[in-house]
Amino acid sequence: MQTSVLTPATFEGAEQFLSTLLRQSARSQNGVARAYGNGAWNQFSGRDLVAHVGRSAENWLKVFPLPETAQPTSGERPSRSLLYLGRNSYAGFVAMLGALCAGVDVMFMPVLAGVADIRWCAEHFQCTALATDGDEFVAHLGVLGLPVYEVGKHLWLPQDAFSEPDVFRLFRLFKTDPEVRAAQEQADASGALRRMAEAWAHARVGRFRFVSFGHDGFQKPEELTPDALVATAQNFIIHLQAPSSLVWKTLELVPPSNPFSHLSRFTTLLRNGVLGFPNQATDWETNLRILRPTLIFASQPELETMVSYVEKVASRPRFKTRTATSERIEDARRFLGSGRALKLPEAVFDAAGQLLRFASRTAVGQAFVDEAVGNLRCVIHGLAPAQESHVRVLENLGVPVVETYGVTAAAGLLSSNTFEAPHFNLIGSPLPHVSFRLGAQSLLEYKLSSPAFQGAGSWQETGDVAQMTPFGFAITGRKKHLFVTAGGVTVSPVRLEGLFKEHDLIVDACVVGDRMPYLGALIVLSAEGQAAYRLAPEEVREKVQAIVTSVNETLSRFATIKKFIVLEKPFSEHDGERLSSGALNRLKIYETRRALIENLYKTV
Repeated sequence: MQTSVLTPATFEGAEQFLSTLLRQSARSQNGVARAYGNGAWNQFSGRDLVAHVGRSAENWLKVFPLPETAQPTSGERPSRSLLYLGRNSYAGFVAMLGALCAGVDVMFMPVLAGVADIRWCAEHFQCTALATDGDEFVAHLGVLGLPVYEVGKHLWLPQDAFSEPDVFRLFRLFKTDPEVRAAQEQADASGALRRMAEAWAHARVGRFRFVSFGHDGFQKPEELTPDALVATAQNFIIHLQAPSSLVWKTLELVPPSNPFSHLSRFTTLLRNGVLGFPNQATDWETNLRILRPTLIFASQPELETMVSYVEKVASRPRFKTRTATSERIEDARRFLGSGRALKLPEAVFDAAGQLLRFASRTAVGQAFVDEAVGNLRCVIHGLAPAQESHVRVLENLGVPVVETYGVTAAAGLLSSNTFEAPHFNLIGSPLPHVSFRLGAQSLLEYKLSSPAFQGAGSWQETGDVAQMTPFGFAITGRKKHLFVTAGGVTVSPVRLEGLFKEHDLIVDACVVGDRMPYLGALIVLSAEGQAAYRLAPEEVREKVQAIVTSVNETLSRFATIKKFIVLEKPFSEHDGERLSSGALNRLKIYETRRALIENLYKTV
């Protein structure tokens, strides 16, 4: 009896991932995903999903073929890497799962990345092909000189039946008793299963790859095993403490360029829920009405879309008299947001918050709630802190916004608030596989216990300064002068300010935009420029705008300056706006120039 050529290394880092998808294959009747395609909405079962992944894996194996025979290697995998630039679509989701099941590593690119950033990632990860699910990205990718695959036009998502991926069958074989496994192999008269196993003996299930760009280059590129995302999703489900009555139906909104968006898919699959992929060509209301999500993973842009629609509904004549809550509810809200509320026992504080959400929802009326948010019961918010005004709008409708905190290396999630206790402006408590501690200078550090992560068991820095509160940690600053915009993009303001000061007209600049939708700048002109500005302000503003435009042309789109204000008074040490070292005191500037900064973010 021959020994199987399959080894634990064949499925290393992907056993939980494959088990999750295999469980979905048993859902032959229940819907797993809803998506728009070919002019109609389609619902797919778990068996459909696995069949589509099987066809996708076969197609990717034609692009990235496995070696024909198992040869001894040095332990390094051959370069089988793909760069994906896309949106939230079922076709893209299936195509990327298929690539992983074909043993291909997938690098998920931010949708706003420039050509230089894409080229850097393609070279760094040794990508030999590119893929996208959007027509608008094809020309963007074509200039790189690599083959570009449009996942919606190469039969990656067939409507016909297809068998599951080969790696699934091998995984089933691997998980059976060794004697049964050997008997199955010998009983395979054609030898097809053995040849398949030989090919996969020195292959691997693919890995997830991510990177975050700031102006001064990149944050550390990360590679995650599929099991790292599944393990994080499992622990998040436990930690969230959502009521058992909550049926998990999502609306997939966050672009797939970060682990946080993938957690939405895996948590929903683990809860046997339904993934809802929006119709990109229609509006928010249509997707809300058709997909009827109960839970949404969102960053700041998605939260803003939801709140904008709520406000639109509130302006309709039949709801104008129903959207104002009572004065007593507003008094309770002000109290819970005050320092006095922190003296309450945590259980009392959380119960008061739940009661307040229920009272607000009742006050505005069920008809308005149904029209504004449909079946939505919860929003999981990540990538950057939520804006308080957005949180309050949804809480008025009884929809808690659960803030989370994470880093890419930890699959995008380290800690979270809970469904019953969604504390605003706090990062919550760590997930079951995460430990926190405060290091030197109050720098927040974390340790992962799950073996699915590289570096598990060792303490890692988050780069954020934190402090403990009665209800968990609060982030108070950054170790370095780095911003995290509302879209989750990391930017170095110091480097941007240096670019402005290279021009004779500008002697100083302060870039703002931490946790905001875009970057802005406070500009200090030279003495000559200031004199000219008093005489001809519009003419000088045009010159400053030309400088801003020239600087923006050297930046990635997500790091550009959208608005600026020319200051009449420079930053001074006397006012506390400068430190004795000459560096800007950003906290003091945000205080002294608050009105000007707020003006940069006023909508026109």
